[in-house]
Amino acid sequence: MQYTAHIALFFCFVQYIAQIFLLIHSMSQSSTVLQHVGTNIRSLRDERDLSQQDLADQAGVSRRTIAALETGQVNISLAKLDAIAAVLGVDFRTIVSAPEHKEQALVNALAWQGEKEESRATLLASVPSRSQVELWIWSLAVGESYVAEADADGWQEIIYVLEGELTIQFTDSKKIISAGSSFIFESSVTYTYINSGNQVLKFTRNVVY
Repeated sequence: MQYTAHIALFFCFVQYIAQIFLLIHSMSQSSTVLQHVGTNIRSLRDERDLSQQDLADQAGVSRRTIAALETGQVNISLAKLDAIAAVLGVDFRTIVSAPEHKEQALVNALAWQGEKEESRATLLASVPSRSQVELWIWSLAVGESYVAEADADGWQEIIYVLEGELTIQFTDSKKIISAGSSFIFESSVTYTYINSGNQVLKFTRNVVY
């Protein structure tokens, strides 16, 4: 299957990811990344002569959301941020990266921050595939969850749990993945990442589309 090669590549990264996780986890990047997102959206919108309302209508979000993003005052879902990137004609990496890093495969950008400090999603790398492959590292504090919107048809995710236990809740079923285990699924459905364990959950997420 098409994602077989990506699986092999993914597991080659696992040891490297584990070694750098503590460094990434300790970095306080939230305000910087929000600044990058806001600056990038505003710049790309201006280049395309789109008003905030134009962009909001085409991306399926409110104008208030666009305004808040551009001033670094809102933490939007990854699916909605991806929809904004699509309207602007760029990939997700371009939206979240610092301007000087937009052409690099290694990104290391915090793209989502939960209510608790330990909960975050960091895009580590993004490289072209048939379309794109993204390598993420996530952490969720005890009791925290992330509700994901359905991706487009053909999107897949490869999950590898580093520490703790990840529960992925689907509409009619759930999958529990313990440390050292992996899971592959089609992400064109609604699902939720849940940390129902008693320690901080750390896992990698490989998105193929």
